[in-house]
Amino acid sequence: MKASKAEERREHPRVKLRIEVGYQKIDSYLHRFTDNISEGGCFVETDELLPPRTEIPLEFSFPNHAKPIVIIGEVVWVVEGTHSGMGIQYKKISPAARKVLKEIVQSRMKGEKNA
Repeated sequence: MKASKAEERREHPRVKLRIEVGYQKIDSYLHRFTDNISEGGCFVETDELLPPRTEIPLEFSFPNHAKPIVIIGEVVWVVEGTHSGMGIQYKKISPAARKVLKEIVQSRMKGEKNA
């Protein structure tokens, strides 16, 4: 199967992972879920779309982590319809958050290979 153009451009492989993520939209704080995630970005399922190039703090609630992890991301693309959401690229991430994210993604990748 041939990779899509978006997959060919990705620096980091994505894994299917549904976790809660919070973000601010004008006057409300929203809690939504990721569809997939990588060390460089994620896709957030939502009808509450922000325009491309919008920078937003994302608050991830990872399993087995007491505190949420905050990563500054930028909306790269949006899709509307039956699977609405935003493709977000990480822009600012602390070394500690990067380590946690890397561990989670690599663990998921191993699980997908063994499935």
